[in-house]
Amino acid sequence: MSTKFVRKVNPPYCLGSPTETSSQESPQVSEWTTGNSEVMRGQKSVIGQMKSYFVLYSSRMAPTIPGPDGFLLSPNDPVHEAQLRLNGYLLGEEQRNPALTAFDVAIWRKLRKHQLVDQVRAVLERFAWLDQHDAQLENAHVARMRLATLLRVLYSIKIPYTEHDLRILLGLTTPLLGRIAPYGPVERVMEYLKANDLTQELCHDLRHFQASLREEMSISQASMQSLRQQLHMLLWLDEWEPLDPTRCWSECVRRDFRAMTGERCANWRALLKHLRGNAPVRMPGGWARGAEPLLAAIGIDDFREQMRNWFAPFRSGEPLPLSVAGSHVLKGLIWFSAVARDEAVKECALWLLDVKWKQKRNIEKAMVSLMEFGFSKEDLRARSLIKAEPPDPTPRLIEKMRQAVCLLPANHIHMDQDGELIVIQGQLHFYRLFRSTGRIERVTDNAVLELNWPSIPDQFRILLHRECDSPEQLERRACMLMSDAVFGRYFSMK
Repeated sequence: MSTKFVRKVNPPYCLGSPTETSSQESPQVSEWTTGNSEVMRGQKSVIGQMKSYFVLYSSRMAPTIPGPDGFLLSPNDPVHEAQLRLNGYLLGEEQRNPALTAFDVAIWRKLRKHQLVDQVRAVLERFAWLDQHDAQLENAHVARMRLATLLRVLYSIKIPYTEHDLRILLGLTTPLLGRIAPYGPVERVMEYLKANDLTQELCHDLRHFQASLREEMSISQASMQSLRQQLHMLLWLDEWEPLDPTRCWSECVRRDFRAMTGERCANWRALLKHLRGNAPVRMPGGWARGAEPLLAAIGIDDFREQMRNWFAPFRSGEPLPLSVAGSHVLKGLIWFSAVARDEAVKECALWLLDVKWKQKRNIEKAMVSLMEFGFSKEDLRARSLIKAEPPDPTPRLIEKMRQAVCLLPANHIHMDQDGELIVIQGQLHFYRLFRSTGRIERVTDNAVLELNWPSIPDQFRILLHRECDSPEQLERRACMLMSDAVFGRYFSMK
């Protein structure tokens, strides 16, 4: 018996191939019905006994199937089954009451390894499609937020990813970095690195990913900083990047490592992979335990000789360059020196007390590593090796935006006698807002402005409408324009 889902749509949009869809009309989002009541009666899906929103589709389906979000699924899609699961998931999320029913992670954990990889890929591809068709789909942001929740769940499931898998995920994630959290792919690369080595192609994709990072979707400033630090260290391990001695002192470490061969090269690679960009101030006990066998594999004599060579420039009296990645490398090598418990190695490490750096911004994370040899922060400050504690970071962009629209900017709004014209004093410009029409004018050049809807983060779309269709929406735009140095990017000229 053939079963399929039939979707109520408004003409001329209909089930069939993409070429059958009218180019003049967008898909109309509406409720789903089923042509067979037996579909929801406990049948087994491709991943076993699933919850109600995992539905079974027969192999004799229509050429294309529109999902609850309007996505047209082709039977030739390489991740076809994963896309079907997304259809069921989105339909189930429309019906689930979060106050009564918790999100069920267990059903996703039952997927096999290759199914999980395909599922992540399907989420990213669906997300990109929704982004591309945002103007035609009124509730695309709702589907994207549900997909983002699922993506976090899928990335939390620990499975081994291959180099090929990671390159696909990085390639799909990079164009979406303004829309989704960036952490998942990098976390998976870090897990991959524990048992594997980087490749030239993977390093290339990581570099493109790093260059495309944006702050909007970060959980916090600290988490984004940690992510950037991890990427700095991953790319420092790129053995194909051309060396540049003017970039950082640590280029001599990379130079000598690349000259190594055979088992010695493998042992040093394992040690360098143990360096961390997002390590805490003090050396964790778990990190030290992991460092001991790596040092033993190299041998204390070889390690001592390399520390003498690499730390010798610290006594030269010449100002040395220090990159962000180089500061993490230096910190890690000092930690290894402490784990070695060798007096000659300790003596080399203390040469750091005499070093002169060209840059001041990256030195503290390296210099505090001397605390492992008994130096306190006060000692280091007395030697002018580190500076005072920096102030707390400012709230991240999305929180600042959310706070802005939740406050009435009475102190910065001026109205005419009729209340029709509102004048807003922003940080950069004055603006005129008209209550009856929702029109927004920038006083400086009389430009007419509107929300640049594609640039609005999904979480914020819950508070805003595409059109300025109510007094409340006008007030929220007024609040944003008060902080136009931050939020001006979300407006464009008509």
